[in-house]
Amino acid sequence: MNDATGTRTTRPGGGDGRAKRRVAGRAAPGALVPPAEPRVSAAFGPVDSAAWREFVGRWLEAQGCHVGEAARGDWEVALSPELQRRWRRQRVRLVFDPLRPTLPRGAWFTAPGSAAGRKILDAARDEPALACRTALPRVPGAPAEGLAAVCRVRGLTWGTPRLGPVRYERRMAFHAVVTLWGGLPVQESWVLLLDRDRSLVEWQRGRELPNVRSRDGLGPGQEPLQGDECARWAEAARGHLDALLTGRELSRLSAFFAARVEEEEERSRRRGGNGDAPELEGGDATSLKVEWERRAAEVSQRWALRTDVRLWGLEEWSWPVAELEQGLKVGAVRVKLVSRVDVARGQPELPACPSCGSAAEMLVRVRGAVACEHCAP
Repeated sequence: MNDATGTRTTRPGGGDGRAKRRVAGRAAPGALVPPAEPRVSAAFGPVDSAAWREFVGRWLEAQGCHVGEAARGDWEVALSPELQRRWRRQRVRLVFDPLRPTLPRGAWFTAPGSAAGRKILDAARDEPALACRTALPRVPGAPAEGLAAVCRVRGLTWGTPRLGPVRYERRMAFHAVVTLWGGLPVQESWVLLLDRDRSLVEWQRGRELPNVRSRDGLGPGQEPLQGDECARWAEAARGHLDALLTGRELSRLSAFFAARVEEEEERSRRRGGNGDAPELEGGDATSLKVEWERRAAEVSQRWALRTDVRLWGLEEWSWPVAELEQGLKVGAVRVKLVSRVDVARGQPELPACPSCGSAAEMLVRVRGAVACEHCAP
């Protein structure tokens, strides 16, 4: 599906968009196994052999297979019941050496880019993985200065902060691979963290959330999500990701046309040679952008700006949070502020302005009341 910015999207898992549950393996319970995709480049080179071998081993064990060593660096794999039904065999020998002239009977040549390698990669891409984790609280759970660490004040004085009891709430992390086509293609890993109300908490370009210690499994009293619920969370996360990528696509499109306009200006400057302001051939900058948009459509295989998104994993989190209370005072003015604290990182959220209710980065005293810098007169 193409949108107005040239963004091409695909449904998670390449099917009905539902996030399906995958059984975690004994070697890495609850861990997500990222897809071993090559970084797209002009050369389209193969993935690194060591990284590919590591990915295959982690994925097979996560599927419940038993992986054993065989002669000459091969692997003897006892397949899980699901893969036995899929590939119609109980065991398989994997050969990774690309220079092996012959193979044992029934063995699979599994070097990167081989037929067996593609078969394994297709199976790994067949459905997103779902892992369950609990974020571990930091000690202390909030900075010593409390809300003063995130909100400045003018003409006011902070009181002593008080951190309430820690509780665990559900959050979901959405892992995706974003492929950017146009000019020089490149792949990026993205992860988005959604709150209990499915609002976007944070996003990172990478495979993991930074600065979070975790353990496998959910916290007490929290049950894993079912397939339909996972699908709704995935759709909400996909909407947030599309919004982020739309702004990115507009920036890429603007940079593309800006480069073309600069090229036309440079050509006109060289043709003129009198030091005067260049007159763009074909009209002004706006006309050139329209003309280059038409030309870009004509050579879309080379220059079209497209974004391909593929979901490969969902992480269900039990996330520690707490309420932080802290007072503000000046003279007879006394105001109590309450904000939520991310105890896993020891970071409080911005407090709400007592006057307008919006998140406040700075609070000031206004005629016997407290207001943020936006609603203060």
